[in-house]
Amino acid sequence: MGFKIIDIAPDNIDALSTTQNQAGALAALAADGNIDLIGPGDVLAIEIYEVGVTLFGGRANIGVAGTMLENDLSMSASSETVGGSGVVVDRNGNISLPYAGTLSVAGLTTSQVQDRIVAALRGKSQSPQVIVSLRRNISNAVVVMGDVTNPGRMPLTLARERLLDAIAERGGMNRMVQTGSSTATGTGAQDVIVRFTRRGRVAEQALDSIVAGSVDDLVLLSGDRIELIRQPRTFTVFGALDRVAQVPFESRTLTLAEALARAGGPNDNRADPKAVFIFRMVPATDLMAQGIPASTTDIAYPVAYRINMMEAENYFLSQRFTMRDKDLIYIGNASANQPLKLVQALGQLFAPVLSVQNATR
Repeated sequence: MGFKIIDIAPDNIDALSTTQNQAGALAALAADGNIDLIGPGDVLAIEIYEVGVTLFGGRANIGVAGTMLENDLSMSASSETVGGSGVVVDRNGNISLPYAGTLSVAGLTTSQVQDRIVAALRGKSQSPQVIVSLRRNISNAVVVMGDVTNPGRMPLTLARERLLDAIAERGGMNRMVQTGSSTATGTGAQDVIVRFTRRGRVAEQALDSIVAGSVDDLVLLSGDRIELIRQPRTFTVFGALDRVAQVPFESRTLTLAEALARAGGPNDNRADPKAVFIFRMVPATDLMAQGIPASTTDIAYPVAYRINMMEAENYFLSQRFTMRDKDLIYIGNASANQPLKLVQALGQLFAPVLSVQNATR
């Protein structure tokens, strides 16, 4: 396997104290686009105003009540909202209106639809005026799903919402992510990944690495999909300690000293403080950054980092060594513990006999 054992020392601690920076992953998906274009499924509210003889609705007098204009002619106007519950844009992007026929509106703004309706009614109605508004926004929306409080579709507005705005609008992380249901489920944003899908491209980034208003806090476009995924980072401890355990990070960064303390530390009676190992699959590029040659750069090598906790300076180094997700800590047994283990085994073997003898007496 090409297994390597590397001692943690002052000359390589700088390379071992770096953190994996995920910032900038979402910025690669930044793009421009409109969020006010009409599409299939949208519901439009259309009001048509007419003067004189009208095609829609009844008459409504304009002017001072009870007065007549010159030549005994009254100037009149009327308005009508077409479709009581709105006009739905069909799957082909069309709408149908009385006297105007079928109009293609997909990819247009509401003001452009107004102009198209006025043009269709010209010559059939006297000075028609049209107001079109979006009653239900379907095409200009994003979907927020996963570990959020209220997953679902969120319509976009001309305020130009961003990624963090959408997460907050849907209630943020759900309660289970914030509190955790066990010791390895995660306790907050540091254990949540944002999976962002735009136009067939996907990027992932830790939620707590996204700063409001930054390039990673993307301006949303219609069709975007945001998924929050709970992905707790953990390390595992084995060897001469009180119990084998999988321990969550519970923070963005975690040092070796903090990890050992969180795991309960070595057992004073059994552990060899000179034999503390951290097992990790290390990319070849990281090894070369530490001055260690690698045969190829496209694989990861199994490495055991070793630290001697009997030397005082190594306690300072352990405060700088940065743990990574799925690291494995092994604390070796002291060679002097072998006789102790034999005595304990004999004690377990003969303890029942002695108990019977004492009871008989």
